Amino acid sequence: MQNAELRHVRDELEATLGKFTDLYDFAPIGYFTLDRGGTILAVNLSGSALLGIARGEVLGKSFPEFVSDKSRTDFFEFLGRVFALQRKESLEMALHPQGHDPLFVRIDAALCGSGIECRLAVSDISEQKRVADALAKSEEQYRAIVSNINEYVYSASFENDALVSAYHSPKCVAITGYSPEEYSRDPFLWLSMVHEDDRELVSHFLDAIRAGKNPEPIRHRIRHKNGGERWILNSCTVQRREIEGVATISRLDGFILDITELKLAEESIFFLAHHDPLTGLPNRSTLYQRIGQVMTVARRTSKSIALLFLDIDGFKQVNDTLGHDVGDRVLQSVARRLKECTRYCDIVSRLGGDEFVIMLWDCGAAEATAVANKIIASGFTVAKVSAALNASIGISLFPQDGTDYLTLLKHADIAMYHAKKSGGKRHQFFTRKLTEHARERFIMEADLRHAVERNEFVLYYQPKVDLITGKSRSMEALIRWQHPVKGFTLPGNFIGIAEETGLLTLISKWTIRTVCRQLRQWKQQGVGLLSVAINLSATFFQQADFEETIESALYETGVPPECLELELTEATLMSDPEKVLASMAAMKALGVQLSIDDFGMGYSCLNYLKKLPIDKLKIDQSFIHNIAYDTDNMAVVRAIMSIGRSMQLKVIAEGVENASQLAWLQAEGSEEAQGFYFSRPLSASRLTPLLKQEANYLHNPRGRLRLREPQLLT
Repeated sequence: MQNAELRHVRDELEATLGKFTDLYDFAPIGYFTLDRGGTILAVNLSGSALLGIARGEVLGKSFPEFVSDKSRTDFFEFLGRVFALQRKESLEMALHPQGHDPLFVRIDAALCGSGIECRLAVSDISEQKRVADALAKSEEQYRAIVSNINEYVYSASFENDALVSAYHSPKCVAITGYSPEEYSRDPFLWLSMVHEDDRELVSHFLDAIRAGKNPEPIRHRIRHKNGGERWILNSCTVQRREIEGVATISRLDGFILDITELKLAEESIFFLAHHDPLTGLPNRSTLYQRIGQVMTVARRTSKSIALLFLDIDGFKQVNDTLGHDVGDRVLQSVARRLKECTRYCDIVSRLGGDEFVIMLWDCGAAEATAVANKIIASGFTVAKVSAALNASIGISLFPQDGTDYLTLLKHADIAMYHAKKSGGKRHQFFTRKLTEHARERFIMEADLRHAVERNEFVLYYQPKVDLITGKSRSMEALIRWQHPVKGFTLPGNFIGIAEETGLLTLISKWTIRTVCRQLRQWKQQGVGLLSVAINLSATFFQQADFEETIESALYETGVPPECLELELTEATLMSDPEKVLASMAAMKALGVQLSIDDFGMGYSCLNYLKKLPIDKLKIDQSFIHNIAYDTDNMAVVRAIMSIGRSMQLKVIAEGVENASQLAWLQAEGSEEAQGFYFSRPLSASRLTPLLKQEANYLHNPRGRLRLREPQLLT
């Protein structure tokens, strides 16, 4: 029995040893037994397969032979620590099997029981290494990309709603002022930076995240670490994990983009779209919108509104004489002054040019008058502008003058126009009578546009009498309008409108052509050589085709240039001195006569006067009116006559209406005169027979010169 039991035990031991041998040989891990020098004492099949040689050939070889020269020193140090410290050690390194590509392995080593050998467990981790390297490279590339984009990228991982890890890209420093290290110490640091006015918006953003939703990107402000304010675009996506039917957040990925410059640009574009860029005041569209809102409130609360339409008196002259830069500074000064004269609840707007509109809230006629007077009393000045500018103001009231913005604006504009026509530097409330006046003016303007093409204008001629010979060989052309409805209309009723609308240039060209044709006709009728004066506006005198118009009219009619006389006012002379002087020189070279009309009423200086190529001075009739007993007028007229003689210019007195005026002029040696005392303006048909007969002119023994033909026109 003992032998049988012994054999049974031996058989079981051999069976167990066989199983162990099988497990040892066919284990997926390579097992090696080494001595202190690294010689391989035992190896399983997986181990020999790792080295690429047969099992029998491995025994007795040095394990470091299969390690690269670079890693051999590391391996011996590793082996030395195992024997010296008598503890488990691990090492990852590359093996170089015979006839195969290198492998990356993990070596776990421990001493055997004897203490003179150690056993290695070698695992092939090449695939894991490749994956890890690829992951590390991808991570490196990702971080490199993230580090170089403008967005501040953040991510966070969660486990059971608890933060496990977080990442903040380096761009967080530029955008928020805080470093990634500071965020690692306080993952929710950015929440404390949210602007107090945007916390509710961000709170809704976080609520969506907590609910596991991908929230819509939001724009909000943060406080930078340096105290400054930044606008950011905050966007993120949420990943969820469901465990036992409960969904929790597993990951959060997002980015933050600094949009401060974009926001400022948007605000700038918005401002320019709704404000005047020069003055910063609300523009026309913004005024329309705001007043519409204010009127809605006014209707509901029964409040009144006053609308002031303001135009700067003399602003065009500032632009023309001092330049647009000064004009711009004047407009800016006006804008500041208007805001000073109004309240916070009022609206000050610039419509364009030198036109401003002010809306006064809860304001009646008395309050509107006070504001208008305050504006007018202050005036507007700017550096290097010696003359203070002022304003004409039209006022309309809500609701009595209109219940909508456009009606109120139109009525305030009508009132402003009336204030300006009344001399400016004043305010005018809208009345229904002004509407009728504006309507009539509009109709007249429309009629005036068709007057030339319909041949409704006619010229009348007022003779100028030579006080020595008693004859008249020159005259002044005066335009009249045969209106189809209103009849005979004097120029004072339409010339101003023609100049404002730009029609005066067209009328002036018609006048020049008509005068030249009449001079040709008189010559053909045997009247003799006459001269006719035409009063030209500053606007026409500055036209680019002014000289061409004169030359063309003379050439087409064959009229000698000396038969045409151009009268210019002192205001025309000073409107653009260089341009006017050049045009006058061209006319003088052509042979056309030049004279200054209404002399003494303007502001030209004698130093400038002597440079002008003129032939005559016409004394304004205001000085002739009381000439027989007004010593001041006498002195002025004598001075003008003295200037004329010294400069060898002919002096003409206009507005002579009685014998005492004529007597005084004759006594002072005046050469020529014009006025109702001699003749009222006559049509060409009335004047032609008189010009043909010099006998029609008589010399009265008492010095009275007068046309024999009775004058019927008034």
